[in-house]
Amino acid sequence: MESVRKAKNRYKQYPVILAKCSKQATSYATCVLKRDNVNLNDCVAEFNQFKICLQKTAKALVVRLVLVTYGIYHDGVSEVKYTDIDYKVFTDAARHVLEGESPYDRHTYRYSPVVALFLIPNITLHHSFGKILFSVVDMIVAVLIRLIVKNALEEYGSYKQMQQEESVHGLKKPPSIKHRKRPRYQRLVSSRSEVTNNTNHMDEVVNISMLAWLYNPLTIAIGTRGNCDSLACVLVLLTLYTLQCKRWYFISGAVHGICIHFRLYPVIYSLTYFMFLSKFAYYTTEDRRKSRLTTKTNVPTTDLEPIENILAESSSLGGHKLVPYAGKQRKTIFQKQYLLYLVPNLDQLQFVSGCILSLTCITWFFYKLYGYKFLYETHIYHLLRKDTRHNFSLYFYLQYLTAWVKNIGVWQKVLMVLPQLVLILVFSVRYGLNKLSLNFSILAQTVVMVIYNGVLTSQYFVWIMGVLPLCLWQIKMPGRTVLLLLGIWLAAQAAWLLPAYLLEFHGQNTFLFIWIQSVSFFCANIAVLGRMIIYFMPAKEKV
Repeated sequence: MESVRKAKNRYKQYPVILAKCSKQATSYATCVLKRDNVNLNDCVAEFNQFKICLQKTAKALVVRLVLVTYGIYHDGVSEVKYTDIDYKVFTDAARHVLEGESPYDRHTYRYSPVVALFLIPNITLHHSFGKILFSVVDMIVAVLIRLIVKNALEEYGSYKQMQQEESVHGLKKPPSIKHRKRPRYQRLVSSRSEVTNNTNHMDEVVNISMLAWLYNPLTIAIGTRGNCDSLACVLVLLTLYTLQCKRWYFISGAVHGICIHFRLYPVIYSLTYFMFLSKFAYYTTEDRRKSRLTTKTNVPTTDLEPIENILAESSSLGGHKLVPYAGKQRKTIFQKQYLLYLVPNLDQLQFVSGCILSLTCITWFFYKLYGYKFLYETHIYHLLRKDTRHNFSLYFYLQYLTAWVKNIGVWQKVLMVLPQLVLILVFSVRYGLNKLSLNFSILAQTVVMVIYNGVLTSQYFVWIMGVLPLCLWQIKMPGRTVLLLLGIWLAAQAAWLLPAYLLEFHGQNTFLFIWIQSVSFFCANIAVLGRMIIYFMPAKEKV
């Protein structure tokens, strides 16, 4: 017999932050603590699952720590430094904060003051503290990825089971909006134990998603070089976790506000979150077709749920009466019914109020500390930024040629922003209203924002890598297509790096060639995005 005390000690010998890497830890702890006496063979399965997950996370952390150590050696012997130039900026800003000054006294520091506060131990403890911190944050990102993907799989399994039950009972109508939108803290079915999909397959999918972040060469390199973008990823994922898994809408909004403060780009997700919480959200494109205002002439309206019933179920839209039209529908994105999506419900109000409150409070606090310079360097600068240095962006050569041209007007900025703005709006509505595709909506918008941005560097792809693992199980792309797209993407990037190397290290005028390769790289990214949309499962599947 093994005593309860020994079993508890065996559980406590692992770090708490890593123990949270999976629900197997909770299962093992529950198995141990609910028994007065534990046999050696009891709880072995739970412990082994927990141990395997813990080992995967620990190995990924060890890899990062080894690279952090190597970076110290490399910086000492090589002219080309391993450490990111921004890491020195962070450290200098932290020194200013430690001395009671503003972090913005450090030239080119254009980040949230939170980064400088977090990296004060770079001065007081060790210069590599920040790199270790970012490596630990990578582990937290993996934890959140695992939890979100597992919740999404259970959500999808629950929905499939509900559809099967309806088909067995001969139900023709889709569930109403009231029934499609799950009550808070409940699932689509009465118990999760009813979801009997292949557990081993689910664990495999969850592990692959987690490992896609933990052992991604790009994320490993970016974090160990001292870049702070993993902090932005963890805030985005924490927003998704509290929104989808916990349904803490006010807290989710508050985290989203902090995320916008930390990095400005997550503001593009706001409409998607708003649509996701809408009373008009659906689960599949088939559900959406059956609940539209108009129907085709060959479809009996008796098989469809009257739209006035749907509108009557929304407390905020009481009194509106719309009659279905049985004629031919003109295809357009400018439909009056879309205006109804903007009428908020209680969940949306909670999310919006949490976002506004947190963003306002943290902005006001740092504005009082550091004044207008904080606002300009943290937010305004990124809206007005024009980078003439060579980068992956499609627009870098345009900005380089017009850097000293006066009276250009706003047309240049409009032409640069308009394409991505239109795509972001379309993806927000198209995928945000689908309960099963929120994560893909975030991924698609991130890809659009990155590849259409006026400035594009390698670290920006970390924003994509942070949300891509959430959607791997939904993108049913053949392996041959994956390899082909990966080869095209890597070849386009390598072709860009050659003229960039000749310019930066040999001083040759290769700006025109860099721009041509930037166009090629842009086309490669568009091809990848297009294939992801085509092979995205809920967009094709008909339930």
